[in-house]
Amino acid sequence: MFFIFGSPCSGTTLLAQCLNAHPDVVIPHETDFIIPAAFVFDQVPDLNVRREILKPLITQSAAFSLSLGEYLAVTEICEIIDAGATTMAEVLNDIYTAVARKAGVRLAGDKSPNDLNFLRILTKVDGIPKNAKIIHIVRDVRDVVSSLMERGWVPQIESYFPRFWNGSNLYLHHLFRTKNNYLLVKFEEFVADPGKILGGVCRHLEVDYISQILEPDRRHPRYQDSPHHKRLYQPISMAPVGEFRSKMRSDLIALCEIQSAEAMSTFGYSTERLD
Repeated sequence: MFFIFGSPCSGTTLLAQCLNAHPDVVIPHETDFIIPAAFVFDQVPDLNVRREILKPLITQSAAFSLSLGEYLAVTEICEIIDAGATTMAEVLNDIYTAVARKAGVRLAGDKSPNDLNFLRILTKVDGIPKNAKIIHIVRDVRDVVSSLMERGWVPQIESYFPRFWNGSNLYLHHLFRTKNNYLLVKFEEFVADPGKILGGVCRHLEVDYISQILEPDRRHPRYQDSPHHKRLYQPISMAPVGEFRSKMRSDLIALCEIQSAEAMSTFGYSTERLD
């Protein structure tokens, strides 16, 4: 299996849906069970009790029917959990192996921004399978915050979110940057040359690159009615790059840069306003 890690509004959905159009790859809709399951593994040592908690936690979650439930029945999930896996990594690997098999493809992946936000608990319980590929996509925090403000999900998110972006992206990067299973993707480079970047992603996943994954009409229709994903069904464009300059006040831009200076420097984003 593989993971796409990234903050909200960082291009994770676009990247996932391009890969989802590949004949060898499947990525379910965003899941919501991985981080809660990690806490279960951390806090419930009894194997049988843990299994009885995990089965409803996964199959009765709010997102199950739209994500894993598109490929696996409740009984199949329960059978996987009861089959003998004892670690978080084994459970995830078994579930996503079954998703790939049911979808008739070679490889299944997971994409959910929550996984990055709570990565510490996932690493604490060794929840990432040793052979799992990791794709880490980052986007300029100022454009991320601008997009989040526009969506209005959380009031005053601009006052604190850059700190989350800074800490979570640095944590993942420093944990895996020297490992062969890790690939860093910058959103800006992705939209500037999607063929080149997706070619590199495909090599990382050990599948052949095919240009058809760039075609908007090949993307899963599950997001067609979402006002937040209007661009998903259009050709990939550089239009979103630097939009913060026309959408955010200068004091908010400066606040973003102050709160996230270390990660911006690490990932190559200019912080010229910090003076």
